[in-house]
Amino acid sequence: MRRSVLLCALAISALAATAGSATTCNIDFIATISATAYDFALVLPSHETINNNYNGTGGTDDVFSTFGVSYPGTGTTLLHWTQPQTPIGNGTHIHVGWTTADNTCPSCINGYFTDQNCNEIPNTNVTVLVVDHVTGSTGFFENTCGVPITVTNVRAACLTTPLPLAELNSNNTTLGAELRSVSSGGTLQPGGQLTVPLPSGSSCNYVLNYSVTGQANAQISPWVELP
Repeated sequence: MRRSVLLCALAISALAATAGSATTCNIDFIATISATAYDFALVLPSHETINNNYNGTGGTDDVFSTFGVSYPGTGTTLLHWTQPQTPIGNGTHIHVGWTTADNTCPSCINGYFTDQNCNEIPNTNVTVLVVDHVTGSTGFFENTCGVPITVTNVRAACLTTPLPLAELNSNNTTLGAELRSVSSGGTLQPGGQLTVPLPSGSSCNYVLNYSVTGQANAQISPWVELP
């Protein structure tokens, strides 16, 4: 067992994956870092109870063995995925996901890669913009990240039944066939908004997939489900 597992265990509490019906945030990352990383962390800008998590898809991603949650500062939640099958380097695919007890996913999520001692590797930060709500048949992005964010290739599907975390990824060909291009996206300045039209239907459970581009340390593709 490598050293980081012991150190991380002191800082985070383990959480087993359980069934949940909350809004789901699942994110594909392809690392574009020059350093070698051993873990990955995301910071939610609010205090959240996590009731489900996803660690990656076997055969496609560098799947993490463990996951933990901690609360390092007032009003923040640290999600830490540890023990990947292999060290993370340039070109490594990882896929992480979670749901919260209050059925939310923040509009801006910051993250970073970590070393063998669970410490942040300098200059490996990532910023993810999340479509945070739907009104009628319109999806809304709002850039609360404080830096310009570019969103491209927005696709959406109206599903009658919610999908579990494990099925929100590019390997799900059935979901892929349901997705329709709804917007080419755009660059959102801090405080800026982007609205996208969504497929119409009765009692839609919406799934959106898109790319967050222009990041130095990862190619990013969120999968967001909004009931």
